[in-house]
Amino acid sequence: MPAITGAVRNETLPVQPQAVQNTAKPADLQETYKERHLGDLGISVKYNPAIPERQVDSSLAAVSVHRMVNDKLGMTTNALHNVVEGGKDAVLSAKAPFLTNASPAQETAGTHKSVAASPADIANLPDGSYLQTQGRWLDASTVQVPAPGNVFGASGLFASAETSLDIPLVTPISPNRDDIAAAFGVKIFDEGQTVPLKFDGNLNAVEYEFGKAYPQYRLDVANGFFIETHDFPHVFMPASEQSEIVITVGAQLEEDQFALTNFLVPHGSGILVPGNTIHADAFSSGSIIALLTHCTEADVVLMHQPDDSPLPIKIDTSERLGLAEWHV
Repeated sequence: MPAITGAVRNETLPVQPQAVQNTAKPADLQETYKERHLGDLGISVKYNPAIPERQVDSSLAAVSVHRMVNDKLGMTTNALHNVVEGGKDAVLSAKAPFLTNASPAQETAGTHKSVAASPADIANLPDGSYLQTQGRWLDASTVQVPAPGNVFGASGLFASAETSLDIPLVTPISPNRDDIAAAFGVKIFDEGQTVPLKFDGNLNAVEYEFGKAYPQYRLDVANGFFIETHDFPHVFMPASEQSEIVITVGAQLEEDQFALTNFLVPHGSGILVPGNTIHADAFSSGSIIALLTHCTEADVVLMHQPDDSPLPIKIDTSERLGLAEWHV
């Protein structure tokens, strides 16, 4: 196209007012959350309005729980923050919605199965970084133990040869933390990092609250401490700086020999627990973000002493954690 040239007259034109569109996001995304009352549980749960309503209904129906003991809060569901689509990875954030679908540029080459346990490496870990214990894992098809708190249905039994367990706590400043995690087949991710998942189905980023009465609930109502394994992965992370997220991870060394350790997950980080990993989250307190799918089959076992009473579990004895022991 030929250039157009000509004399230009200098002229001051009146400035027209322009409509300004406010595109600033709220400081806290949760300020925009909606709320859904769950009549069967008698609670109201917040949810991210970016999640389609139909998805909200099915997710909340599948993952919501509310546990009380002697009129005190054991555990409840606070919010549905996001849904990570099947086949995708997730990007971790310290703020809501905490776990988001990775963009094509953020995707990794791996899956949750890429983080594999190395039981042979556990023996080479530093002393005091894990507990080796003896017991028989009897799934629910072999032995069924009453477990009112099990969302997966029937529970089996971990028949311990011990009368108590003292499971070490691995913290962010523990030497060889990442080596310990790798040996147990888990991995800790930080703010902005992509967590490899690529699970077959959707995964819900749900916020649960563990009340101060949760240990009492596990002992008085739910028949003790549990460990479990299933085919879908978890990501666990604190929802706030005030929360103490402690994740128990285990590995089977021999037929009746198991290794157990605990990881303290700091705010701004998350721990990936791949599918088919022995784990539990019951030592946590405060608000926890848990990535999980709709309730499917799981191998859950309650840990009992030789006399079939709940097995006392102890971890870090510091007062800051307030998690010295379940009972004596």
